[in-house]
Amino acid sequence: MGRSSRSVWLKAVTDKNSMSRKLLTGQVVEEVSEEWKESVGKDLQQYKQGVVRILPEGWIYPGVSPFFLDKLQQFQFRTEDVVIMGYPKCGSTWVQETVWTMMNNPDLTNPHAEEGIWYRSLEISMDMLMDVVNFDELGMEPMIETLGKMCPGKSKEDGFALQMLEVLPGPRIMKCHYAFELMPPDFLDKNKVIYVLRNPKDTVVSFYHYLRLVRLYDYKGSFEKFVKEFINDQMLFGPYWPHVHQAWTRRSHPNLHIIFYEDLKADFMTQLHLLDKFLGTNLDTQQMQNVQHITAFTSMKSKGAPVNDTACFNQSVSEKEGGFFRKGVAGDWKNTLSPELNQEMDKWIKDNIGDIPIKWGDDEKHQKTHGNTNRK
Repeated sequence: MGRSSRSVWLKAVTDKNSMSRKLLTGQVVEEVSEEWKESVGKDLQQYKQGVVRILPEGWIYPGVSPFFLDKLQQFQFRTEDVVIMGYPKCGSTWVQETVWTMMNNPDLTNPHAEEGIWYRSLEISMDMLMDVVNFDELGMEPMIETLGKMCPGKSKEDGFALQMLEVLPGPRIMKCHYAFELMPPDFLDKNKVIYVLRNPKDTVVSFYHYLRLVRLYDYKGSFEKFVKEFINDQMLFGPYWPHVHQAWTRRSHPNLHIIFYEDLKADFMTQLHLLDKFLGTNLDTQQMQNVQHITAFTSMKSKGAPVNDTACFNQSVSEKEGGFFRKGVAGDWKNTLSPELNQEMDKWIKDNIGDIPIKWGDDEKHQKTHGNTNRK
């Protein structure tokens, strides 16, 4: 699909007078309501191509997202691919770096290791998250240059990630924030998937800082307002629980490994051994230690953001609150959530957690009762 056809397609999706349409996956795309724009949207920088809801789950995505979701249905995954998935700000970048190092740099000799992780391991949903028409003004010239080198003649308006992934040799390690039901139907049968889960209280704190940090979003609302919008399924990239449950219902699939952020923080080496078994990387003791060293929070923070530090980030927020890698701890919500917000989130978790056998209580440690999610 070239630039002109893409423009026609986007106009049909975002035209206020157009009828709702279906994705290739069967979900229905509608423009967000005026009420959402006035209550939530006013605190966010407006996407140039609008914001849509994808039903029935109600995903709140940039207006460009249906174009890339339909392209994703035609993308050819390979059996050697590894995809790291998770809701935004659940630790997927940490796991992405861990897996890339395990598979490409266990001896710490790979010359590409100093490049940003999003250049070495592409983010499938990046084109949707960042809205490609903003790339020029966000200072993403290195990504534009990389596309030109890897895919001569290809248009940046048709996205970066999927076009570059098409020409990358295997095994490809990629990340994705889309939920399972937005992926191709045979996706999990083809390749290995690692899904990252995190205490939603820590997720909402990290997500708030992230949307303030990234200049494209520039969230201006209060933290209390943000939490309420998050738990009421009104925040950009939500809702949270359908994303989690779509992974959890697939937990017995042999190609899926679910990993908890809290377990990684509590005992990284044990989780590394489980990943090693799942991926079949067969690392020795020294290589395991190398991976642990290179993926430690201090090591990753010292490298900087997953992309080159550019105009993409709000520098005043970065200096005051921390950059992309802010704290890297479990339980930081205790320093942020008020008693009232904590109580609201406790009820929200209790009402929605379903059969996920895990407790995220005030003083309780993460309970390792997930059984076959830690490798069958």
